[in-house]
Amino acid sequence: MRAIIPGLLVGALAAGDALAEACHVSASASSEAIKEVAQEYCYEFVGMDDGAIDWSCHNETGDMINSQQRKVASCAEARLGTCEAALTQASLTNPRSVDDDRGKPRPAVPNDAKVITHYYQAGDLNQVRIDCESAGGTWQDR
Repeated sequence: MRAIIPGLLVGALAAGDALAEACHVSASASSEAIKEVAQEYCYEFVGMDDGAIDWSCHNETGDMINSQQRKVASCAEARLGTCEAALTQASLTNPRSVDDDRGKPRPAVPNDAKVITHYYQAGDLNQVRIDCESAGGTWQDR
């Protein structure tokens, strides 16, 4: 019985490491003249230590786009599409900043780390897909 308890404790700690962290974003334009591309999305960093998403997931207000960001345990399942891209040092602070250097060393992040962005509402989903793929990401519908 005593051997089972440490085994359960180790299993529980390992399961805690598997819990994901994500950032849910809702964006709105300051002016009706601006057509938004992504209005609601959630992103997560895969292959990174806990807390890595904290740098990028904070409320910020741009001149033309207002966004509300909040850290969540995981992204919701119902989505229009998903973009998966290599996580770079730049995307630690701006998850939309990705590049096409797949397979090349990235000193600030593990080489297999990824940013996965799930889109729930978009003004122009086709443009979101084009932006994903032109930045080196892989798009997947629902």
